[in-house]
Amino acid sequence: MKRILIIVAMFIIAIGIGSCKKDISLTPSSGVTIDNYFKNQNDITASLAGIYSAFQEEMMGAGSASDEGYGGRYNYWGDVRGDAFTGSTYATYSVVEMAHNTLEFSNAAADWAGLYKVISRTNLAIQYYPQVPATDPNVTPTILNNSLAQAYAMRAESYFYIVRVWGDAPMWTAPYLDITQSGSKPQTKAITLIDSLIIPDLKKAYSLIQKNQTPTIWYMSEGAICATLADVYMWRATATGGGGAADYQNAITWYKNLFLAKGALGKAYGATNANLEPAATWKNVFLTPTNSNEPIWSIYWDYTVNGCACIPVFVGLSNNPVQLDANFQTKWKALYKTDIRVKLSIDTLNTLNHINMLYKYYNLTPTAAGITPVASNLNFNVYFPMYRLSDVFLEYAEAAAQTNDLPTALTYLNYIHSRASTTGATYTAAQLPTSAAMIDAILQEDQYELLGEGKRWFELIRTNHVHTLMDPILNVRNGTTDPITGITTPVTTGFIDAPNRYFWPVSQSALNANTLLKQNPGY
Repeated sequence: MKRILIIVAMFIIAIGIGSCKKDISLTPSSGVTIDNYFKNQNDITASLAGIYSAFQEEMMGAGSASDEGYGGRYNYWGDVRGDAFTGSTYATYSVVEMAHNTLEFSNAAADWAGLYKVISRTNLAIQYYPQVPATDPNVTPTILNNSLAQAYAMRAESYFYIVRVWGDAPMWTAPYLDITQSGSKPQTKAITLIDSLIIPDLKKAYSLIQKNQTPTIWYMSEGAICATLADVYMWRATATGGGGAADYQNAITWYKNLFLAKGALGKAYGATNANLEPAATWKNVFLTPTNSNEPIWSIYWDYTVNGCACIPVFVGLSNNPVQLDANFQTKWKALYKTDIRVKLSIDTLNTLNHINMLYKYYNLTPTAAGITPVASNLNFNVYFPMYRLSDVFLEYAEAAAQTNDLPTALTYLNYIHSRASTTGATYTAAQLPTSAAMIDAILQEDQYELLGEGKRWFELIRTNHVHTLMDPILNVRNGTTDPITGITTPVTTGFIDAPNRYFWPVSQSALNANTLLKQNPGY
């Protein structure tokens, strides 16, 4: 990993792809021409490293405090607007806006420039990789196809985040190398981005990727491409395209393709719970993911190279901008004797009042004094799961429930539920007799299993549960608290301006840079 990051540094300097936070980071080459590059396999390696490095930084942060607090936009986009996290006493104004549904276009996390930086690098890769074999015979068709597959998949993944966070957005599919070319484009409809770019890119990636290989989980593999495609179809079914049953069936098809792919231990993921990480070693998924067959695609944050992975709920700080929601803490802590994930994810002790920290990514065990934030906790690698088998099984259960296949939904829900139960407890068909009841149970299991993995907000939108779960919470968060009694009088507005505010505002910097953009409705 260190070697790759050194290569990517050389690559970024060489091709001059801008790292400044402009609208879409469209900075053409300066002082060199692109024709001097993409001549050999090392250029492809450096290019791919640049793609992954840019995406990793956007998800995990830059290794230090950023404008919106600490790194981890995966958490800001996918968790903080949901029901398990909220702003802490030390929350920045940006975090308060997320937690209270009062987002403004000046919010630091509303900038999509980092994702478009990834896209600009993938566009270069897709255009120029095919020319490399002409100058380097060592680049075999397999090497070329696997490299192109990752570029297509990463472009699709970046646009998928953009669609889920902002909805409509500009579509760029060619490198920006000419300063005379306009850098302004209007938004393309989200459904068009999905149908004309994201899904075709992922299918192209799947057609190119070498099948039946033991993957390196830090990169887009056969399984990761399948997981992403299924996720896209799940989103398209209701949240963006309204495709309904047909899209759920498409998702199910790609889940089944995933089950045939191999994991890090060289075994096919399979359609049963055989390759889930056992309960006794559940944290291996986060601490040693290459030694588990459950991870599908993870981000590798090496602190010796990248600095601190100062994610929003970080065990090295006592003044995190984000904390676990108090009501969620109370609910989940009550299960610590029956659910193995509780004590492996949060500090269940109140001694030092640090129960608001999520330590599932860290090899730490609470003592009688609890978990104490100390500077040495900076020195942890963090392996963040983008997709893992538990995540896929719960989505598969959701797809089955949406298509009224309740027996299948129950089976896959119970794979996750029973593993976490200290007694092996399972749900019964009598307890979950309808699709609605099944989906509610799946969402609850999602919250516990995937806590802090950047999935929750997208699940609430995808299943039309924003109002059901968020209105009561927002009424309290936005209420008035008496400074003497501490009693909060809730408001009764719930989630305002839905569904417009399901999406984020377009940032002020993007609007300034691209005169053809329009602000999202509701802002």
